Amino acid sequence: MSTTVVFDSNVWELIVDDAKRADAKTPAAVRTLYTLINDKVITSFIFEGIANFEAIPRKGRKAFVRDYKATISMSEGDQAAKKINGTPAAEISEQLEATIEKAASLDFSFIHLPRIAAPRHQIVNKYKAPEALDLETRLERSFRCARDIESMGCGMQVLKDMLLSPENGLLPALQDDPIAEKKFSEGVAEWMDGDALAATYGYGHEYFCTYDQGKNAGQSSILHPKNRATYMQKYGVKIVTPEELIAALISPAPV
Repeated sequence: MSTTVVFDSNVWELIVDDAKRADAKTPAAVRTLYTLINDKVITSFIFEGIANFEAIPRKGRKAFVRDYKATISMSEGDQAAKKINGTPAAEISEQLEATIEKAASLDFSFIHLPRIAAPRHQIVNKYKAPEALDLETRLERSFRCARDIESMGCGMQVLKDMLLSPENGLLPALQDDPIAEKKFSEGVAEWMDGDALAATYGYGHEYFCTYDQGKNAGQSSILHPKNRATYMQKYGVKIVTPEELIAALISPAPV
């Protein structure tokens, strides 16, 4: 039976890209993961944040969120739906699109956590992960976990605190300022990490594989050792490095 794994962007891009694979921290482990995926020992997934938000250059994330308008569709009775087009999803680079296509050729697919009015790139829909659970169950699990992560001061809560704090206020936080830009970009990254782990649990997947061990992360990071331990104990998802994942599946693990 295949093992389900959600791969962080600092791992999956190394697995699917031949050129990057050779430059990995542990190239033998990455090559082994490639083989395990190719042999269907691992069923592999990516969280959609890499295409929807993380692909936006760090200096452009705040401006994108500030100016973003959601698409609205309305219908009444048998009348055709009326649609008001909002801001399209941010463009992804040709390089990232090519890397995603390589991942799709290995049967990677995107898991999703549907935040209201949040953008969604069409490539995410193109390679949408199948539902292992019924939709209602998956959404209940995902958002219950996301709320728990936010209650720890992690995930999307980092961004909320930044925008709504008395010190910053919403408008100053969205102004063009290098310090605010950097903090906002970091807040988006924490949001994506939190939602990725919430969606991993929501879909019922077993592992989240990342090189990020949270050693330098602050306590607002869900990958901080204390927070990840709380998450793993409560939700049963194992956060592992490539080497730890291989050790769990085959022994000994290459280094």
